[in-house]
Amino acid sequence: MEGMGQDVHICIIPGDKFSIKPYLFSLFNHRTLYLTSNYLKVSIKTVNVFIICDKISITAFYRNIQKIMKKRLFSVVFLLFVLLISSHLLAEEVLLRHGLKDDVLRIVLQTQTDRYVTRAKVYSTYSLVKVEFPGEFTLQPEGVDYDRFEFNKKGNNLYLNIRNLRWIKLIRLKSPPRLVIDAYLKRIEEPSKPETVRPERESPPVKAEGEGTGTEKAPEKKGQIKKIKIILIDPGHGGRQLGNYSSNYNEKSLTLRVGRTLRYMLRRRGYRVYMTRTDDSTVSLMKRIFYIKKRHPHLMISFHLSTSNNFVIYTESEQNVGDEQRYLFRYSQQRHLQESKALSKAIGEALLKSFNINVLYRQMDIPILAYTDAPAVIVELPNPEFFQYKRKNINEIAKTILKAITDYEQN
Repeated sequence: MEGMGQDVHICIIPGDKFSIKPYLFSLFNHRTLYLTSNYLKVSIKTVNVFIICDKISITAFYRNIQKIMKKRLFSVVFLLFVLLISSHLLAEEVLLRHGLKDDVLRIVLQTQTDRYVTRAKVYSTYSLVKVEFPGEFTLQPEGVDYDRFEFNKKGNNLYLNIRNLRWIKLIRLKSPPRLVIDAYLKRIEEPSKPETVRPERESPPVKAEGEGTGTEKAPEKKGQIKKIKIILIDPGHGGRQLGNYSSNYNEKSLTLRVGRTLRYMLRRRGYRVYMTRTDDSTVSLMKRIFYIKKRHPHLMISFHLSTSNNFVIYTESEQNVGDEQRYLFRYSQQRHLQESKALSKAIGEALLKSFNINVLYRQMDIPILAYTDAPAVIVELPNPEFFQYKRKNINEIAKTILKAITDYEQN
């Protein structure tokens, strides 16, 4: 082989004209060929390769190249197939068990190798716990109590939706490798006990307008809304707070789309509407709480995504609040519990009627609800793995919630 500037000459000795090693032929793939009387010129980028031939058949030359390329194509396809099968066969097997003691739900994820325990990442927010494993895995649940929590596998992630979750404690163990999640639950009080200290019962009865009738109006509740004018919408997450996400969707974008659509429809009906965020920006929980307090809404709705195929509506749990604590900022929602439950029921019944999807009602001590001095709910929308968030469906969700708000206001 002789190099002359940008020209490279390859001389093929007669008798060995097709004994060139295959890697030389790889240079000729998808290049321009020029055939003359005694040599074959191949233009490869800026280099001209001259193959000196002695009556070499160009047809045979092409066939040789095609055979090599077919073999390589087959090798690539076979390699991809092997990698796909091996990734499935080599997926880590994760055994899921759980147990409940007092107010602690212990969830144990037992793996085969230490790597899946030491390198696993765990995130938690509200009732959702996300476990991010370092690779593919297959889940083997044993005796799961779905009344306590729900789980859903997506790619390398495992989502745990734990009812009445307060906080979690993480433990990593060896022999065998185990990832232990201790979920501390909120204790649910008996509904009959706290009803005796409802502040609305302190309002004296109001007499009827007519004289001498002896009739009385029903006592007016302290937190009752006579007219809804200001509504606040809280699209969950945003910015660095992704929420639930996959390669096809992310929670922060979907909640914002639903929130904007509902804001548009509410404003057309004459409501004054505010949002805790109107774009993909990071808004901390404390900023959301103080923004809600600043706007003094008559009603607040927060949107999130569920990990299941259900609508889940949260209201604040009832607390035993003494007289000295009743007016603390921390217990602002306690004055509106009955209205919040009525609002959640109106929204839930409307969603069930429109979409024929199961609606779950839950009570939990959640800061954005607890600090809101107005009827407030969190609406968790079905996961996109089970529900298509097309423009038509998003409009239908907003229209359904709008109707539920008007029905709630009238009743």
